[in-house]
Amino acid sequence: MIRTAVIGVGNMGSRYASILQDGAVSGMELSAITRVKEKYRELLKPSLDKGVPVYERADDLFDAVKKGGIALDAVIVATPHYAHEPVAVRAFENGLHVLSDKPSGVYSRQARTMEEAADRSGKVFSMVFNQRTLPIYIKLKELVQSGKYGSVKRVNWVVTDWYRPERYYTSGAWRATWAGDGGGVLLNQCPHNLDLLQWICGNPARVQGFCKEGRFHHIEVEDDVTAYMEWDNGAEGVFITSTGEAPGVNRLEISLDEAMIVCEKGTLRIGGVEKELGCSESEYRKNSTDFFRKIKGDWSTYTPETEEHFYEKVLQGFADEIEGKGKSVADGREGRKSLLLSNAIYLSSWERRMVEVPKPGSPEEREFEKQFEEWLEKKKHAAGTV
Repeated sequence: MIRTAVIGVGNMGSRYASILQDGAVSGMELSAITRVKEKYRELLKPSLDKGVPVYERADDLFDAVKKGGIALDAVIVATPHYAHEPVAVRAFENGLHVLSDKPSGVYSRQARTMEEAADRSGKVFSMVFNQRTLPIYIKLKELVQSGKYGSVKRVNWVVTDWYRPERYYTSGAWRATWAGDGGGVLLNQCPHNLDLLQWICGNPARVQGFCKEGRFHHIEVEDDVTAYMEWDNGAEGVFITSTGEAPGVNRLEISLDEAMIVCEKGTLRIGGVEKELGCSESEYRKNSTDFFRKIKGDWSTYTPETEEHFYEKVLQGFADEIEGKGKSVADGREGRKSLLLSNAIYLSSWERRMVEVPKPGSPEEREFEKQFEEWLEKKKHAAGTV
């Protein structure tokens, strides 16, 4: 049995702890928790009554592990964003496997440091990218990467169904601050979207970001973002998100050489053109004498079953990899990719220029890290939150 501690028992941490408490993950048990917020104590009462130890801080837990006061195999990190890296690194140093909530951190160097610590330890490192378990995105990735419809031409993702009222931001002093939260809608709500974007289409090579800070709310971080993206193969894209639009939408369009795929409301609509044209689109474009034809496309619909136990699947994948039975839903090294993308969108907006998205491990990555972190410190000081 994999003895597991949940570090940071707030909204998400309490959910992970309750999943383990309920025995929903084969081979894994809840063995310790930290920082249990009062409102979640009733939820975790069965574990507390059984004597599952509660530690005030992650450091207290690790000290106990080091001194032999408690035996653990793994931790699930559900702390605020800035703490993901130091907690994960110390866990690896104590010989523990790590499952980290998203994002890996606030800045990409934190994700890199976590990876390096994982590599030194030889332990399993995974991320909670639960939306990768949803059948609709699994199918979309399969269609895009199969080559059946050719290469990606354009990506448009409008995800404005992250609506939040003013009181959401005033519910905690750390919320919507550069020093406490590390960012706004890009870092808090959109890590899953950015992960899916790079998982399905690959990371763009460069971006131009436009982040509007406090456009719809009295906050210091961004609540409205538009990002233009370019890939090395010539594909272009736009990513739009907001917490201040209603009613919001979540619509992803991917245009390929021979089809358009629209992902919205749990359904994929696939509009192929080869059957209608009788040849490839590029061949038709080259040879057609019909100047004004509107190509309608041969549309089909795919509506997958819904997945209601995505968090259980993530935890089970983590347990299976530890036991050598399978693979995690998302390797921890995936967290660095989407964080590089969000950091590049921020940096581009702050510097008002197009920014190259560095590849992990490239010579340009270290300079990019330095530039982003210098700007983040400026944002903290300008807001008076440090």
